[in-house]
Amino acid sequence: MKRIGIFGGTFDPFHNGHLSLAKAATEELDLDEVILLPNRVQPFKTDRDTAAAGDRLAMVNLVARDERLFKVSTEEIFGDEISYTYKTLCRIRERVGDGRLWFIMGADSLITLKCWYKGEDLLREFSFAAGLRPGSPIDMKKIEELRRDYDADIHIMANPVLDISSTGIKEKIRRGEDISALVPACVKDYIDEHGLYRQEN
Repeated sequence: MKRIGIFGGTFDPFHNGHLSLAKAATEELDLDEVILLPNRVQPFKTDRDTAAAGDRLAMVNLVARDERLFKVSTEEIFGDEISYTYKTLCRIRERVGDGRLWFIMGADSLITLKCWYKGEDLLREFSFAAGLRPGSPIDMKKIEELRRDYDADIHIMANPVLDISSTGIKEKIRRGEDISALVPACVKDYIDEHGLYRQEN
């Protein structure tokens, strides 16, 4: 049975924290592939330092080109309707057949999952790889409650905790500071070439 990780995010831009989380999931869960799933940015959330969908997708494609097990899905990024994780995972599950899906996310977001659209169904039907996030200690009591109440299959990863944020990266770019240590080289080159994130809000 093929083991597939699904890793969604705005990826604005994709940075080394994202890369670390995806690689940790690949190694710890012996995944056959990781599907990077750039999210659509809702119009009311768009500000002047948000990269266009095409740019965000291009950066993720560059990362996937350098990582043998990474694939990219445009399932959500160009959609006209609100994207719901449950619907997206169901569509991917239908395509992969008997493959096993692991949804990769931060442990801090996992404990709110039952409040998402069809959150209880998500917890019952899919497996989760919960990563450590800077400044967000894992609430194991709530994790155990999810396991007990929904028979949820949850793996807590031992990924390195990198204090990197997309917001912080964009602030550094506007200040003219070097971001080489924060993003993959291909992403930095793309940002430089296309002049992304240089406008003030």
